[in-house]
Amino acid sequence: MGGRYSHDKKKGELTKVNGATPTVNGVTGDVPMAFKSDRFDPLVTLAYDVSRHINVYGKWSTGYKAGGANSRSLTYRSFGPESVSSFEIGSKMDLLDNMVRLNLAAYTTKYKNVQIDFNAVTPGVNRTTLETVNVDGSGRIKGFEADLTVAPATGLTLTASYALTDIRLPQAHNPFIAGNPLVTVYPVYVPKHSSSGAIDYSLPVAGDAKILAHLDANFASRQYSSASDPTLNDRTFLVNGRLSLADIDLGRDNAKLRVSLWARNLLDNQFVFLRNYSAALGTYAIYNEPRTFGGEVNVQF
Repeated sequence: MGGRYSHDKKKGELTKVNGATPTVNGVTGDVPMAFKSDRFDPLVTLAYDVSRHINVYGKWSTGYKAGGANSRSLTYRSFGPESVSSFEIGSKMDLLDNMVRLNLAAYTTKYKNVQIDFNAVTPGVNRTTLETVNVDGSGRIKGFEADLTVAPATGLTLTASYALTDIRLPQAHNPFIAGNPLVTVYPVYVPKHSSSGAIDYSLPVAGDAKILAHLDANFASRQYSSASDPTLNDRTFLVNGRLSLADIDLGRDNAKLRVSLWARNLLDNQFVFLRNYSAALGTYAIYNEPRTFGGEVNVQF
C-alpha cells in the first residue's frame, strides 16, 4: 500500500497577444490566472507467488493532473484538474531456467474531467492557437500489454512487446466553433495497436572491450493527431540500429572509451505522423525524418 500527496500552486498572466494588450470578453488588459489544489492519491497492490517463477498481482490506484491555463491560448482560459482511477491485473513469469521472461497485464482506467486540447490554425500567422477544456462526464481506457525477453545464448538477448489500447471519451465543447457546440473528441497519438522487437548482442574482444550490436523495429497503427479532427495519420514502421565498440581501456583513471555508429529509419520508410484538416488550409501534413546516419565518441571516467 502507498499513496501520494500533491500540492499544486500556479500563477500566471497573459500580457500580450500579437504584440498588443489582450481583449477578453470586451475587456482590455492583462489576464491573470491562479490555481491551487491539494490532493491525496492512494495505491493498493495485492500480489501472490504461484510458484518460485510465477507471480500474479492486482493493483488499484488513483491519479491527478493539475489544472491551470494554456500558454498558447489567446484568452488564457483556465481549466480544472483531471483525475483518474485505474485497476490492473497481471503476471510476471521467469520460465525455462530463467531463459525466458514473460510479463502480461490488463487494465481499465476511468477518467473524470479529462483535459482536452483544441487547436486552431490562422492563415498568415505563424502560430497555432490552443485552448484546453475539461470534458463533462467520464472517459474510459482499456488495454492489454505483453513483454517478452528471451536469452537463448550467451551475449544474445531478444525482446518483443505488444500493446492494445482502446479509448472512449465523452463529447466536449469546442471553443473555436460559434456557440461552443458539443463535438466528438479523438484520442491524440494513441495507436490502438503497437508493437516492437529488438535484438541485442554483446561479444567480448581484447581486455574488457566488447562489441555491442543493437537492432530494433517498431510498429504503430493509425492515430489521430488532433482532438477535434477525425483525420488519421499513417501506420508507422521504423527500424533502427547501433553498432558500438565499448569499454576500451584508456589506461588512466579507469577511463573507458566507446565508439558508436547508428542509423535511424534504416529502411528509409516515409509516412505522415501528423495529418489534419482545416477549413482555411485544407488538409495539411508533416512527414517523418528520412534515413539518418551518425556516429558518437564517448569517454567515461
